[in-house]
Amino acid sequence: MLEIKDLSVSFEDVTVLRDVNLKLDKEVCIVLGPNGSGKTTLLRAISGIVPYKGSIKINGKEVRSAKGVLEYSTNLQEVYTIGNSAWETAKIIAEIKGGDLNEFLSILDYLNVDRKVVHKPIYKMSTGQRSLVSLALALFTKPQVVTIDEPIENVDVNRRDRVVSLLKERVREGIIVTHRKELVKMFEEARVYTIVGGELVEGDKMQ
Repeated sequence: MLEIKDLSVSFEDVTVLRDVNLKLDKEVCIVLGPNGSGKTTLLRAISGIVPYKGSIKINGKEVRSAKGVLEYSTNLQEVYTIGNSAWETAKIIAEIKGGDLNEFLSILDYLNVDRKVVHKPIYKMSTGQRSLVSLALALFTKPQVVTIDEPIENVDVNRRDRVVSLLKERVREGIIVTHRKELVKMFEEARVYTIVGGELVEGDKMQ
């Protein structure tokens, strides 16, 4: 379960998110918003990367005090700098979370990613490779709660359907954020929210 109460995030004098409330219990929601609206900041707060006011709990554990919640995962690329290569990162994650490295490779194969790319650090990959490899890193341990940032951004058209199929198969609880409204149609059963002026509003309110 993911439970967010009265969440606010500010950087210096700028408030990016204010009074965000959301509760997910074995369901997926899509959060829409244009670039710069605070979507990624929301995921960074949930991932414990940025400081916040309010409460974010995953299965009852406050994110601030439960770094490395094992049942949670994200595709935010900044969390995958723990190894000298994507493969080393995957090995560390597998040791911590009990994941199967063959599952990681299987996802890469499904997404038509050349396995050789995993011997590079994420920052040395192309933007498309980074997107797909970070998605594989997020999903191969079969986490209970997942947050996904812009899953089809920088992904070529031929792979987008596979990305969506993978998300539908593996994400049972969590948040997918995007500025692409076509994803709403692809996830018909998902609840939809929009970030408007730093607030989370129910429904598709994106212009």
